Amino acid sequence: MGKKIAAFEAVAALVGTIIGAGVFTLPYIANKSGLIPTTIWLFIVFFILLYLHLAFGEVVCRSGKNFRLPGYVGYYLGPAAKKFVLITTFLTFSFSLLIYLSLGTEFLKTILVSFFPFINWTSGIIFLGLWLFLNLPLLTKSEGTGKLNLVLSFGLLIVFFVIIAYALPHFKTANLNLFGFSGAFGWFIPYGVIFYALNGMVGVPEAINLLKARQVGLAGLKKIIIWGTLIPLICYFLFIFAVNGVSGANTTLEAISGLKHILGPGIVIIGSALGFLAVATSYLIFAAYIKKSFLNDFNWSPFISYFLVIFGPLLLYLMNLANIEKLVSFMGGMLGGFEGVMLVLVLNKSKKENNQNNNTQSLPYSLPLNRFIFSFLIIALVIGAICQTFLVY
Repeated sequence: MGKKIAAFEAVAALVGTIIGAGVFTLPYIANKSGLIPTTIWLFIVFFILLYLHLAFGEVVCRSGKNFRLPGYVGYYLGPAAKKFVLITTFLTFSFSLLIYLSLGTEFLKTILVSFFPFINWTSGIIFLGLWLFLNLPLLTKSEGTGKLNLVLSFGLLIVFFVIIAYALPHFKTANLNLFGFSGAFGWFIPYGVIFYALNGMVGVPEAINLLKARQVGLAGLKKIIIWGTLIPLICYFLFIFAVNGVSGANTTLEAISGLKHILGPGIVIIGSALGFLAVATSYLIFAAYIKKSFLNDFNWSPFISYFLVIFGPLLLYLMNLANIEKLVSFMGGMLGGFEGVMLVLVLNKSKKENNQNNNTQSLPYSLPLNRFIFSFLIIALVIGAICQTFLVY
């Protein structure tokens, strides 16, 4: 029974990492680019990222180190590459945590105002309360974070399917836009957006640490990574299909408000609950990831590591930084492609070193990495980063 619970927690770590605020832009992208091109890219990107997720898992198992990506880059590719990864990772994660808190504040405010309209809810107070709520688990053992993320992830999936079920009676095939933008660039836009939305590399070492903490072994790691990546794919496809079938040309950038005039105001509350759970689960995993990266990859003191992760977003908020969504999108898109490229290079180097030392026993799995796969992944990841960064939808 303990082994199954540990597996559920590990899957939840991946699901909670992958399904973030980006999911709300997918129906809008599908409506503009067309459902068929978006679906094709959804499955192409899924297989690319599934390989990368499994690759990260293999690297962790091969090295036997408790690093995050910067640590593995330094271990296999040298200190110069490690320093560059530190810069991109620190900047992107700091602003991403701020965005998650800001979005979570807005979602939570909508819920509180709906149920307690007689109270004057201010965004600042809600932000501080949410900041405390999401950072307290980081000060506890990893078990507390894992269990909270498990609960939030299952709540996220339940709300997801509630919205889909709520929308299906109003579904009309005439609302579906099968082909949208004309020209190659228009059809290419979903690639970068979906890549960003399905990227869960951050959650892989967290899932492995959960299994190690529960002392259940890593024999089932491959299945856990596959399910942890497949579940968001299914949710994304159903969510895109349901929202576009209901709101059609009126699909909004955040998906939910476009459903209000058809499904009623109740959908806004349900959608806000979905949004809150999405950003909360992602925040927990992202924050834990960068905290452990500071501690293990760079050997920073616990005080500095905790301070930067916990107080970094708060300091940025108090500096009254606004309109940083485009900055985060730029850095996030570039980081995703860059992380993928570095991970492929690390996997290639680790395979060569381990094969030379005949150190391939006791691995839960081993991925193929020939010249064709290597070249294809590098090209696809570079194009994906450029697409997410420079093509504005």
